[in-house]
Amino acid sequence: MAAFVQLLQIPLSGGIQANEPAWTSLIEKLRGANGLVKVLWATQHENSQVAGIAAIWKSLDAHKEWTASSDGIAFQNDLVSIASAPIHADFVVFTGSVDVTLAAHAVELVSWIHPAANLTEAKEKAVEEGFAHFQTAISAEAPQSDGGLVAGWGQVEFEHKGVPSRRFTCLIGWKSVEAHYECKTTPVFTDNIHHLRDPQAIGVEMVHYAFSESAQAGYRT
Repeated sequence: MAAFVQLLQIPLSGGIQANEPAWTSLIEKLRGANGLVKVLWATQHENSQVAGIAAIWKSLDAHKEWTASSDGIAFQNDLVSIASAPIHADFVVFTGSVDVTLAAHAVELVSWIHPAANLTEAKEKAVEEGFAHFQTAISAEAPQSDGGLVAGWGQVEFEHKGVPSRRFTCLIGWKSVEAHYECKTTPVFTDNIHHLRDPQAIGVEMVHYAFSESAQAGYRT
């Protein structure tokens, strides 16, 4: 069953921490949204001044409807008010459940950026099949993995270096960030990573979040 996930990465303004009232109030507003299933958040491993949100919705339409409502507009205004730089935002339709992966100790959030003009049905299918090969290998043979892998296409078109683009995003669960980097040196990774590399992709983004910590702290709906 598909999962509909809003992914936000917010550079926080100076003085605002992810555990302070301005932030927790924002999370509570999102938790109360009609059509929301669950919201998790964490500070980014690579930069603690960036906070990430993974909000699971019942559908893309439910997300759009709430975003256009007065509550949704108020949330967006509050979000912008605490950001110190442009917000990385996408809405990804994952091909399977994300619950187990998001519960991992460390979640790798990695996206390949593709020119939108190249994304025919055949191209999207080829990218998905490449991920499936990598997913099978890591799930079966990498002891460092935790929570599986899931991927899907971002629904938000954006400009990357002047090129209209979309992301193919993977969530990969690991026992730790260190475990991820350890796995990258092993044959199961080096022999299969080519399945994810596409010569037509024009960029890649990769960071880590411990979304499970917000669940333990009671921020899970």
